[in-house]
Amino acid sequence: MKRYKEISIMNKSKELLSDLYSIKSGDYKLKDGILFSTSGSVINKKYYFDGNGKINIDEYGNVKFKINYDNKCISKTSLGNIELLNERCMDYYSFNVEIIKNNSKISFISNEKNLSYKLSYKDDFKGVWNNINTDNLLLKNYREGKNYIWFKDKNGNLSKKIEFEVECLDTRNAKYNKDVFYCSGSTVNIDDIEWVIIEDNTKYTKLMKYLPLDEKISPCTKLNEGYCFYNKNNKITHKWSNSYINYYLNNIFINKLSSETRNLIIENEICNDYENHSCNNEICGGYSREEIDHNNYVCRYYTNSLIKIISYDEFNYVYSRSKDKKVINGNYWAINTYENDKGSSIQFNYDFYILEDLTNKLDIKPVIMLRK
Repeated sequence: MKRYKEISIMNKSKELLSDLYSIKSGDYKLKDGILFSTSGSVINKKYYFDGNGKINIDEYGNVKFKINYDNKCISKTSLGNIELLNERCMDYYSFNVEIIKNNSKISFISNEKNLSYKLSYKDDFKGVWNNINTDNLLLKNYREGKNYIWFKDKNGNLSKKIEFEVECLDTRNAKYNKDVFYCSGSTVNIDDIEWVIIEDNTKYTKLMKYLPLDEKISPCTKLNEGYCFYNKNNKITHKWSNSYINYYLNNIFINKLSSETRNLIIENEICNDYENHSCNNEICGGYSREEIDHNNYVCRYYTNSLIKIISYDEFNYVYSRSKDKKVINGNYWAINTYENDKGSSIQFNYDFYILEDLTNKLDIKPVIMLRK
């Protein structure tokens, strides 16, 4: 008989819960089996069971309640199951989480143990719950803008939503620190060379040399010198694998970098497919595998380089985000190729020029990616 009664109470509680999921967020109360708002208005005329207690529905539709019925406590945490206890209900359990922010490092501290967290860039309560294996959570965040984080304990109790904003650091020729989140267009110093931050994220920092190399270089040299290649009509065809710029950067300039820096450089996979026009109806040669995959392009052949030059997408990325656009000004070679006999370059007016003669000698600004 006792077991039957408990089953009946649980079934009635589940019926109540089902209806609660269909109403808007706010605070409610169950009084003598009827659902009321806190102002005292009846939510519906349905009778549930002769219990009394309070109910909360948060902004995401999560429900928690504490209801006393027949000397028992029927409770549910926001993300937990319904529980039936042979005692009177206590008040809602709550815990706090403290946030400490220092550029890319975001610390969260709580006295509560065994917590999980969910992080989102939108206030939508979506994402995956991650377990915290230490007393304090330390996140490194390299994405500018608002972030939202929620914590829950092992019973399904939720902390209050924490909203925080991440700001990048704008620097000029500061000593590079991989733990700092730099703004695009900032400049840092590595191996006594000033570099412009193109992009900074959790995996790598992408940089371009601020000042060009002392020597102006062309991708293609004279006939039969091994850089670029020529058809029977002496028409130049260019691909990164046999570009003189590629050779110079990865055999001569690279020696100006310390062994420590060279060991951190991530090798680029660069599309070497000079006849493929499937990249937004343009030639794919020069795009990185990262750009090819991101844009859902197709490249058949790749070549690898530790050091390269800036691409169209990279230039647009840093140009749109730089506070001081002068740090990327100049007339220097870019890596994308659009037509046979012609290459692409950056102009002094920040235009991306796509009909540069491949034998012209322009400035070179090396680009590297450093592993975090």
